Amino acid sequence: KYRLMQLQSEGDRQLEKIATQMKIDVELVGVESGLTVQRIQDETKLETEKLREQSVADSNVEVAKAKAEVDVIYADGHLESAKNIAKAEKVAFEAEGISAPLNRKQNDHITFIHKLRAQQALAENDKVVITGTGGGNLANALLQADAALKESYSQQYTVDDHKSREAILTELAIATGKGDVRI
Repeated sequence: KYRLMQLQSEGDRQLEKIATQMKIDVELVGVESGLTVQRIQDETKLETEKLREQSVADSNVEVAKAKAEVDVIYADGHLESAKNIAKAEKVAFEAEGISAPLNRKQNDHITFIHKLRAQQALAENDKVVITGTGGGNLANALLQADAALKESYSQQYTVDDHKSREAILTELAIATGKGDVRI
């Protein structure tokens, strides 16, 4: 009976040892599976981050390429526009160069017509006395005296007194030392 008890004790101990080992093995498997799950989750998270970062980097590269293409197209447009503006300005300058002599002739003619009209207006004005630069101050003084005498003689004297006006002018010319005056 002792031996049976001993064998039973030994069997219980073995059962307990197996149960403990089983518990240890189950807990070890649980810990290992937890670690495996955690490792798988970490690897998945790491791979997800890599993919996300790579896709952000790839999209930034594509955006930069698109912007560069837009800038090239924009620069080409500006270049073409500048070329067209330069061509237009060249054509305008050439046209102005061709028309400049014609415009000059037209302006000279218009100026000449204005001078003629001004001279005609002065010629038609009875109150204006015009002297040239060749006669100098003497001719100017004689014409002013003639105009003054003409106005005063026409109001007070007869036609016969007209000779006295000419005589006064002749005397004025001789008195100044410039006797070569014809009236």
